[in-house]
Amino acid sequence: MTVTTYRNIKKDVVFRYLNVEPITAVAAFHSVGADRNCGFRAVSFDVNQDQAKWITVKADMLKTYLKYKDTLFKVVDTDVVVQFEEQRMIKRLQSTKSPCLDDLHLWFSTFICPQLVADTYERPVIMYCYVENCLKTGEKRINYESQWYVPLINMQLADSSKPITLLLAFSHFYYVEFSHTPKGRMKKFNKPVLNMDHQRLRNDYPNLCNPTDYSVLF
Repeated sequence: MTVTTYRNIKKDVVFRYLNVEPITAVAAFHSVGADRNCGFRAVSFDVNQDQAKWITVKADMLKTYLKYKDTLFKVVDTDVVVQFEEQRMIKRLQSTKSPCLDDLHLWFSTFICPQLVADTYERPVIMYCYVENCLKTGEKRINYESQWYVPLINMQLADSSKPITLLLAFSHFYYVEFSHTPKGRMKKFNKPVLNMDHQRLRNDYPNLCNPTDYSVLF
């Protein structure tokens, strides 16, 4: 599968899917293979410089998940639901099915996968979502959502400025490439809010989380 890259702010419609100010802080959007493994492919496009290594990304994430499934990545619910969600997550990360258009439970979950990616690769993750809804009146309602995920376990300070940035729009993930200054620093832009579970997890598992709260860096 090929990767299609969009760089033209005025002509490429994908730039409208991102609520970033200034939009010139974004250098490009990279559209990876649309086999519904696109979330994992987008991560691989960053960490492996190759979207085709998405199965390796899943294997890396599975190792982290199995290590912390009873703590950091345990859902808050009844025992039955906890067990069900655990098995579903393991199935998602073990799957090598492509395409998997008919099974949304194998897709990259925006609820648990971003934090899992952050702690697997020890880098921050930015998750953007663009949602269009048509009302009964025929009016189109657009929602822009964004959250920042910070590693809980470990992160090199040098990696704090190297976020893995994803955009979900119309059930497809894009990898977002930010612009850099001549000195190699990311250009400034309005940062998303920190994900709501960050502080809860730090409070619940102080012995697992790094004493340094990396969210202060952002």
